[in-house]
Amino acid sequence: MIWLIAKKDFLLNLLSVRFIIGFLLCLVVIPFTMVVSVDDFENQMRIYKIDKEEADNHFKDLRVYSALRPTVVKEPEVLSIFSKGISSNIGNKTKVMLGEYPLFPTGQTSLRDNPLLNAFFSLDFVTVIAILISLLALIFSYDSITREREDGTMKLVMTNSLSRISFLFGKLTGMLLTLLPILIFCYLLACLIIVFNPNISLSYSDWTGIALLFMTSIIYMLVFILLGMFISSLTTHSSSSIILCLLCWIGFLFIIPNMATYLSQSISETPLYGNVQTVIEDYRKEFHAEKSKLHERLRKEVGVKQFYWDTYDGGYNDGYEMLSKGIWEVARIHQLQNTWSEPYRIDMADKIWTVQKDYLDKLERQQHTQKYLSWLSPSELFAQATDMLCRTDVESFFKYMESQRMYRETMIRFFKDNNLFSSFSYFTIQPEKDFPTEQEMEDFRAKKGGRGYPKGYNVSDFPSINTDNVPRYAYVMSSSADTFNAALGRLTGLLIISILLLLGTIGVFLKYDVR
Repeated sequence: MIWLIAKKDFLLNLLSVRFIIGFLLCLVVIPFTMVVSVDDFENQMRIYKIDKEEADNHFKDLRVYSALRPTVVKEPEVLSIFSKGISSNIGNKTKVMLGEYPLFPTGQTSLRDNPLLNAFFSLDFVTVIAILISLLALIFSYDSITREREDGTMKLVMTNSLSRISFLFGKLTGMLLTLLPILIFCYLLACLIIVFNPNISLSYSDWTGIALLFMTSIIYMLVFILLGMFISSLTTHSSSSIILCLLCWIGFLFIIPNMATYLSQSISETPLYGNVQTVIEDYRKEFHAEKSKLHERLRKEVGVKQFYWDTYDGGYNDGYEMLSKGIWEVARIHQLQNTWSEPYRIDMADKIWTVQKDYLDKLERQQHTQKYLSWLSPSELFAQATDMLCRTDVESFFKYMESQRMYRETMIRFFKDNNLFSSFSYFTIQPEKDFPTEQEMEDFRAKKGGRGYPKGYNVSDFPSINTDNVPRYAYVMSSSADTFNAALGRLTGLLIISILLLLGTIGVFLKYDVR
């Protein structure tokens, strides 16, 4: 009997105007959204390849180790085509430095420079699904009970031996059979657009992620079907039911998420990053003041009267300096200075990190507050679950940034294990024995009229250093099993809401007046 009711509802819905309109709406909106998302992803890939090539060339063109500050470029996540998460809010590259922990990536992630055109492009496939499927689910279910009562068919059905619970499950099955083809059509259409794009390839893990997205969408759709049935069982007229359903839809999709963001900012306030930068700048001034004192002391100890120095960056760019055509005394001063300053720079970064970490913790606390408050909305549970499945959520970002901070530690060990801070190769490729002393330089220039250099070294003549033994950054992305485990809590939340709505519908309908 359940199947007969489900079949009747399915056939009636299939021929209804709302089914045709819903189907056509998906046919128009989904391809357009996917084309825009695919185009955005291809733009990100073009930027990634350019930045990656530039970062790789950095390794090839290094002449001194003080310039060895790797740039990590994040490859766009292909599943961001389905759910962007926070991927469009952050940069795509990070320069790993000694004097600072990686905090947030920088760089460009989009070729769309007009901020006035960004509103629509923030929509992605999952957002469209969240809006359309929830709305269609309510449109099909808002009169699932009241219509039968208004048409008089419920009273007729209940005169037979059919139980009310069987009647409810028949109605539920019929609506699932009606909406499931629309959902399948949306996913098939999205996958076809990706499959026929030669610039995008999906791995087995990516296909598994899409399958998990589809499963999550079914659970999400079930929540709103049951919500419509529950409201329909509470009311006696379809007009009242549709109003309540639309109010719930607006509240869950728009009001609660925005209220959660507003309340989180009010409950957990964060300081301006400008204040953090002021503290950081004070630390850096202290560092440079100590370095200047050391420089003057070493100059007196080594005993140099005049600095002969060709190409030199004063060390303000995270310790970068390069010497050519200098004298031995000057090179010795900078060797001793780097032996002290670079470990001190790393210690200074630890002090700066305590300030940055405090700022980051407050941002994370605010984000957690927003996340927990938004759990009042099944749409937000769905959005958080899909972001996790697509690896575009906040937790994935934190994991990625933590891996970069670990890579920085690896680079520091590389510098220390190879004693690079105390070596001449840290700031010059010119061999130590080829540096003339100050006296030799003065004698040479006295013969040459005050100009010239004994060995004739130029920075452009410096060969690139061998970086084969330099550690490279490698990030291992979460597997499908890991992302599913991360999203399991949200999926469980959606299932619990479904069960509660089902039990509530059964409880109310058992007392429903069918007359």
